[in-house]
Amino acid sequence: MKWYRDRILWAAIGACIVIRALPLWRWIEDGCVRDECTYLRLSTRFVEDQGITASNGWLWAPGYPWLLSLHERLTGHAQTVKGTQILVSALCMVLLYKMALRIFREDAHPRRPALVAAWLYALSPHMAFFSIRLWSEVIYGTILLGALLILGWSRDRWSDPGVRKALIGAACIGLLGGVCVLFRGVATYMLPIFVCGILWNRWTSGRAWAQVGLLVGTVVLVVAPYSVHASQKFDRTIISDRTLGQMMWLGNNNYEPITFDYGNGQLSQRAMRRHRTDARPPCTKKPSKKSFSFPEDQAAYAEAKEVWAMEAEDCKTAEGKAWILANKGEFVRRMPMRVAQLVNPHSLLTRHLRWGRWQGIPQWGDELLILFGAMSSMLVMIGGAVGLAVRGRGGMGMVFSGILLYHVAAIAALAGLSRYRVPLEPLLMIYVAGLLTDWRGGLSVLRQTRWRAWVTGVGLLLFVPLVLWYLPAGWPWWREW
Repeated sequence: MKWYRDRILWAAIGACIVIRALPLWRWIEDGCVRDECTYLRLSTRFVEDQGITASNGWLWAPGYPWLLSLHERLTGHAQTVKGTQILVSALCMVLLYKMALRIFREDAHPRRPALVAAWLYALSPHMAFFSIRLWSEVIYGTILLGALLILGWSRDRWSDPGVRKALIGAACIGLLGGVCVLFRGVATYMLPIFVCGILWNRWTSGRAWAQVGLLVGTVVLVVAPYSVHASQKFDRTIISDRTLGQMMWLGNNNYEPITFDYGNGQLSQRAMRRHRTDARPPCTKKPSKKSFSFPEDQAAYAEAKEVWAMEAEDCKTAEGKAWILANKGEFVRRMPMRVAQLVNPHSLLTRHLRWGRWQGIPQWGDELLILFGAMSSMLVMIGGAVGLAVRGRGGMGMVFSGILLYHVAAIAALAGLSRYRVPLEPLLMIYVAGLLTDWRGGLSVLRQTRWRAWVTGVGLLLFVPLVLWYLPAGWPWWREW
């Protein structure tokens, strides 16, 4: 059955749009919070033809601020991107449906996991919340899922008589992969995973290597224009962003790793200052407005801030590496904590509700939303990990596993936040759907394949405690685990 003829899928898409549109309409004047405000400032600078600029010492990836600026130019309001993100969420459900059909195509009823995956996405409070806020994760996650779907399709084309479809597929993967890099700098280092996905079980195939060459070349063509421009503007080698030093500062410092989730984060400037009492001193001093005359020296002040941001980033990166080398044991000890911060079942939705940002919801409504959000996230994370261990096969299983483990490793080394897992949850939803719709088959696989049983068992022993670590943090009477 074609996806556009599946009435149950259309019902899920309708539910997805309504669940997201209603709170957006009800709290349409809800303002920005933290990084959202930074995105809006960066967007305004694009509109004012300043191009990409550093903010608070960071140089952010340009994709999402530019998208906000496009909406601001077209509609006068950058926040209209939220409507676009709702439509992107609907598209993501179609991609989930098609990906699940591809992964479970050898099952007796592949449509069942495809529909379950779509409904999991539609009903997830976690995913719904991020689709109506000003963060890049929903759009980035959809682009990533699209690249993975084309990767699966492209692998199937390698044995066709002609090479045209196989090469077109590789170019499309490169295009979407390049866009991912421009949206999130962390995507830069996923390219080898895509390359391995193309070459899996085809290491000696000339056609596969041709696909790889076209994929890599397309990524370079997409990213290079911005990279060259930014490198010249900031006098540094820049691919997409420069945030490593700041992440080092948050996660590899003399204080415990900082996060900004409710219950295990520093949510005020006063709390941040108290928490960072023993922090490393600032590398360089931020330029003071008092040293400049306005408006005459406004351009000079802006340039001085850009220079400071690059110097501070260089210094923070070097100091972070030095701290790791001087505190190897502490660095390793903190890794589980940072991963636990990543897989915290609560999300920024919990923080939003606890702060009272959605006024008018009764107390019991807040509690139900927080509980349902945490439980659904736990189902996706734990069930998806088990499903991938049991049902992950071939090149696509390797790619999904590689992407997930890569992000976990990056967070373990730097700093954790529940927001960083948003693009990964759709990938896990596919495999938890496969587990839910054929759990007997999953048990049969574990009985017959000893290594999968070991991977699943050991993985659960390590992973479940990390997921549960901050579970109580969503309730105000919690103090410590």
